[in-house]
Amino acid sequence: MTAPTAAKCLPTYLVVDTSTSMAEHQDLLNGLVDHLVDAIGNSPRVAEFAHMSIITFNTAPHLVLPMSDIERVDRLPDITCRGATNYGAMFRLLKVRIDADIQELRDSAGRAVLRPAVFILTDGEPTDQAWSTDFGDLTDQQWRRRPHVISFGFGAANPTVLGKIATKAAFLAESAATEQEAIMTMITSLLKSLVASASAAEFTIPTKVDGYERVPIEYVD
Repeated sequence: MTAPTAAKCLPTYLVVDTSTSMAEHQDLLNGLVDHLVDAIGNSPRVAEFAHMSIITFNTAPHLVLPMSDIERVDRLPDITCRGATNYGAMFRLLKVRIDADIQELRDSAGRAVLRPAVFILTDGEPTDQAWSTDFGDLTDQQWRRRPHVISFGFGAANPTVLGKIATKAAFLAESAATEQEAIMTMITSLLKSLVASASAAEFTIPTKVDGYERVPIEYVD
């Protein structure tokens, strides 16, 4: 059992849509993810509190970065964009990884693990049909390790779907924002959220994100 005095840890998952429609933003995504990792690594307080994993998804999900102490990450593999926008397999992978990551953080690292945080960035609607069942499994109230989920959408993202794949907050880029600005703002918001969470020693999210409008959370049947 983890001792009550163990240091708190927030397992954080950045989940990025890398379907074909994101191809024009591939270089930007790689640059911003590198910047995010560098920024966390250069902030010892945040790096100590928030361990991070990066998952991309298109036709299949891909574990780009296993759950890591960011201060120990030297290099990230390149993100590539192609294929469809399948949500279901991504939610299934998230559940498997959360189970494994929490166990590792508790048993090997000796950390007091907070409920995980998942930040999803997408520019379109899912191309698979049964994803809501997988999302329901991921966020099942009976599963003690269920994550907080925050969704960010831009481009052709459907606000109704964004509301259904979030448990904490859902944001849609306003029409005036360019897609590049929307992506940069989302990464900046994630970083600010982790800084605030590290200061509070608990998960904290912004109530407002510049360039985005907040959309209602909806619950799948």
